Amino acid sequence: MSDHRGHWRTPLMVVSSVLGLAACFTSTVDYQRDAEAYIDGTVAEAVGASFVQVECERPIDQNVGTRFECTALDDSNGTWVFDNEITAENEFEVNVFSRP
Repeated sequence: MSDHRGHWRTPLMVVSSVLGLAACFTSTVDYQRDAEAYIDGTVAEAVGASFVQVECERPIDQNVGTRFECTALDDSNGTWVFDNEITAENEFEVNVFSRP
């Protein structure tokens, strides 16, 4: 079993979390879906937001350094943008790029 590590950063604080997955990421869709779930759960709780919709781009590949963007709509109709980067095999970092 491989570990997935999702990290997120904002200019105000840095928090990291480790999540276990049953299998390795086998495609870019795995990064896309996992980032959506991670932002909707862990990140939303950490920033005190409630997201009603989270959508991520599918990364172009699974290589370290590949970036992909996510957007989220909060319950106040505010738009959040996240800049994500694959940092290692089965790991990505979530950075708050802009917030309402």
